[in-house]
This record gives sequence, C-alpha cells and structure tokens, in this order.
Amino acid sequence: MGPLELLGIYSMAIIIVSLIGGSLPLLYSWSSKQLHLFTGLSAGFFIAACFLSLLPEAVHMMGASEALLLVMIGFVTLLFIERVILSHHHKRHGDGDEVCEHAHELTSTAAFIGLAVHGSMAGFALGVAAMVQDDAGILVFLAIIAHKGIEVMALATTFRLADISVRRSMLLVGLFTLIVPVAAFVAVPFIDLLEHFEVGAPIALAAGTFLYVGVYDLLPEAFHLEKSGYRAFLSVVIGIVVMYLFSILTGHIH
Repeated sequence: MGPLELLGIYSMAIIIVSLIGGSLPLLYSWSSKQLHLFTGLSAGFFIAACFLSLLPEAVHMMGASEALLLVMIGFVTLLFIERVILSHHHKRHGDGDEVCEHAHELTSTAAFIGLAVHGSMAGFALGVAAMVQDDAGILVFLAIIAHKGIEVMALATTFRLADISVRRSMLLVGLFTLIVPVAAFVAVPFIDLLEHFEVGAPIALAAGTFLYVGVYDLLPEAFHLEKSGYRAFLSVVIGIVVMYLFSILTGHIH
C-alpha cells in the first residue's frame, strides 16, 4: 500500500473519531449539571493542552522568550476583544443575558480558531511524515487520533454553551473534522517548503487562546452551578489527567 493510500486511511479514521467525539455533547439532551461537567472536562483539556502540548512545542521550535511572548499576546488579545470591545458594545446595546450569550459565542469562536490552528499544524506533520517514512506516519497518526475525540468533544461543548443550534453545531464539527485531513493532503506537494516554515508562532498564539478559554471562560462556567465545587473540580482534574496520559502515550512528555 502506497503512502497516499495510507494517508487516506489515516484521514478516514481521524474523521470518524472526531465525529463521534463531537456528537456526544450535541445529540443527547444533557441536563444543565451534566453539561457543566462536560465544561469542566473541556476546561481541563484546554489548560492541559496549553501546558503539556502547545507550549512545549512552541518553546522547542522558537525558544522560550519568543514563544512565551506570543502566548501572552494571544491571551491578552482575546482578553481585550472579549472583556473590553465585546463587553462595552453590549453594555450599550444589550442586556446582561445578551452579553453572556455573546461571550459564550466568542469562547466557541476562540476555541474553534485555536483548535483549527493546532489541527492544521498536526495535519501538515501527518502529511509530511506519511510521505517520508511509514513508521513516522503511523506515530504521528497515533498521536493525533489519541486525543482527537476529546478535543472535538470540548469544542462541541463550547457550541452548546453558546446556544448554537444542533444543526449548525454539527456543521461546524463536520468542517472541523476535515481540517487535519485537508492539511495533510495539502502538505504533500510542499514537503520541501514546509521544512523551512516557522510553525512555532501560530502554535504559541494558539496556546495563549487555549489558556484564556480554559481559565477565563470555561472554568467559571463549570463552577457557577456548583454549591461545593467538588464535582466541577473533579471534572477539571479528570480532563487534565486524561490529557496528561495522552501526552505521555504520544510522546509530548518525555
């Protein structure tokens, strides 16, 4: 079997796992408490993905000073958009519920963009690895598919929080599942060029958005219905631990 055929198989598997993960928060009538437990899991995923995956990759590619600066820029930019521009606009033109709804919409948008950047970089890596060496392609594929389901589940949870319709959410999930396969096949004709492309910068910016979404948006949402906070805290820890285990298995932590 040739490398392009293998890449096609990898892509189909990634799409299937992604659709399953993205369907869980959308196709069942979860109670408010259950949805907020999903939110806690998602918060743990975003925080752990920042510190265990994206940030180490960016530091490795760019060096600590440059990477951390871009992480901060990504964080502060999202903070300014959500808490200054968006808040100011809707204090003038909407009520509190509308402000909250639009804040959730920005959270889902930021999550989509951050995950799309990460997925594009992963797709490029998969395409290059699959064409260069079979063993390398398998390793990259396993690294991607190991966390893809929970990644898309976290994204779909932000769509539920933003009160996006199930139909539109499924469309967005479907589009998102195509990012890695499309990026993988796009990378094939440009293998030599991609070797010289600095991918650390967008990864560092994505890390900043992950940190903001996890800490500033999802954590408060996970805890605000809890009287004691134990269940929400446990769901966050489970999300972090799951991502940590995936990071060990896929080689992000040595």
